[in-house]
Amino acid sequence: MDQLRVIIAAPAAAAPAGGLSPATAALWSASIAAVVALALFVLKDVVLARLNESRATKRSEALIYRRYLAPLADACTKLVWRANEIFVDERHAYLKTTTRPLDFNAYKRRSTLYRVAALIGWVRAMNIELAALTRTGAAFASPIAEDIKAFQSALADGPHVEIHRLKSISALWGLDLTPLSDTDVKTTAMRFEVAMHRALTAEAGSDDIALDALTPARKVKVCAVLAAFLTDRLGGTALTQTRLKATVAQAVRCLTFREALVYRDWQDALGDAMLTPDPDAERRYKLIGYQAFETLLDEAKTPWLRIFAASIDDIDFEDVDPNDFRAHQLARTMDAAARLLVSLSTTENKDLVDGKTLETASALRAALAARGEI
Repeated sequence: MDQLRVIIAAPAAAAPAGGLSPATAALWSASIAAVVALALFVLKDVVLARLNESRATKRSEALIYRRYLAPLADACTKLVWRANEIFVDERHAYLKTTTRPLDFNAYKRRSTLYRVAALIGWVRAMNIELAALTRTGAAFASPIAEDIKAFQSALADGPHVEIHRLKSISALWGLDLTPLSDTDVKTTAMRFEVAMHRALTAEAGSDDIALDALTPARKVKVCAVLAAFLTDRLGGTALTQTRLKATVAQAVRCLTFREALVYRDWQDALGDAMLTPDPDAERRYKLIGYQAFETLLDEAKTPWLRIFAASIDDIDFEDVDPNDFRAHQLARTMDAAARLLVSLSTTENKDLVDGKTLETASALRAALAARGEI
């Protein structure tokens, strides 16, 4: 900094050589000195201060990230081993609520949910701490950010269900979707969902009542509305009442799916419920214990807790129900946890993933791919 003062101030010393009067020379020197002082102030107290602040923020973000890597990796590890049990060893009978021993199997189901909720909780804790920092640029992106997004997406996203429903009912009624682009298919599937819920509400008085719970006559009315929607949108020939009545049982099967989506805001709410302050540790939060988690499930006062509590009950991998999308959701969720560990093993924090777990995670991903789940 002193060298900078000398370099910038040098012209001021040479200024009088041009024949300026002493007064002018003094004014010239004073002006140069003022400019130099201002430049130094801006450089030191503004530019360097902001640069240091930016570096400090990045260091803080990276530090928070590292603080949560260990519990994130631990949560993923526990999920991967449970997933290996279900999808590789095929020990999944405990998912059925009627399988004995009832108490043990109920524990296994809830234990699985606790492991999923634990990962949701650690992701939420890390995001809360990162959001609390003053940001001067782009948000911090960890090396496993995309893998965390994949985990959240596996729990929350259901467009594939909408598209599957649209394709199934269209095939049953002989309606051709091939002229539609992928974007048009997605849009049609979304609008078909809206039409279905509107028709169901009109006939049942509530969209909480399942289609298969309606009387036969009301089922036909709902199907007639949906067939009219599709033929109008696709330009096909209207279905006759005879055709509708003949296919109503199959149509109900095509339209009735079991889902357990935990939307992103619901994941935040579940994550909040999983956290408690930890003032004596470097991390601001820790997870609630298993006993407190069971109390959450038993009370289940909110929609996300009710859906999450029953999200894996009676998934049957022995006699797969193609309309039970919870099986696909569970597979995608477990794959995301395995993917996160595999990615972590390629970073400087690879020591958080032991060799046996990494081998199991890779084998799990291969098994799920072979099953067509991912």
